Amino acid sequence: MSVKVQITIGKILGLLVALGYAVAMAVHEGGITLQLFKFCVVLLFPLTLIWFPDELGSLTGYIGHSGHIDTGTPPILVSIMGWLFLVGLPVLMYVLDK
Repeated sequence: MSVKVQITIGKILGLLVALGYAVAMAVHEGGITLQLFKFCVVLLFPLTLIWFPDELGSLTGYIGHSGHIDTGTPPILVSIMGWLFLVGLPVLMYVLDK
């Protein structure tokens, strides 16, 4: 299976937002720490949703105990969910850290 990625303004903006979060956390933590590494790993989830909405939205089939997915998800909904996670997760992590 070949994945062809078209670079769009939205994808670049998502990457810049994630990099901004990472730089801000590095400054806040005083350098590269384990917390920063964990945060960057968490940021990969929304970036994946933003960068590959077509591929992820088209996934169907058996998903374990929950059953069977027989229809795809529109790519725009996958991308929107990625943006919600990209904006919401860092805020939630900051609030829960306090």
